[in-house]
Amino acid sequence: MIRSQLRKTATATVTATSWDESHYDAPDGQPALAQAEFPLTYKGDLVGESTTRLLLVYTGGDPAEPASLVGDYVGFERITGTLDGRTGSFVVRHQGRHEGGVARTTGRIVADSATGDLVGLHGELEAAASDTTYEVTLSYAFEQDPAVH
Repeated sequence: MIRSQLRKTATATVTATSWDESHYDAPDGQPALAQAEFPLTYKGDLVGESTTRLLLVYTGGDPAEPASLVGDYVGFERITGTLDGRTGSFVVRHQGRHEGGVARTTGRIVADSATGDLVGLHGELEAAASDTTYEVTLSYAFEQDPAVH
């Protein structure tokens, strides 16, 4: 596979418009397992919308005070929108940790998940969210089309 040497950086302001979470395994005195689903909107170098689903494990904190919660999470997000003048969708695999009131997330674009004009997109995403609106940085490139070279 030939990868483009031209990596770009995009930044976007992300807003979570809702949060639907449920615990599916929460025995007394043990870390609680939960799942969450939420839509996001993107504005900036990446413009679009997405749906994200996470699996979470809470290892500390008080559920009555969400900012105090401590735990790890993994999940997937499908983003549909426009990046670098190209329109389509792609899937990001996320992992992260919530601690000290901040959710620090890293993600990788799932190989071969991009559609439309975004086919060939690959890259990584980083975010640190302490509120429902936060900044995301996407480092990305497009695979070169072997037919062009």
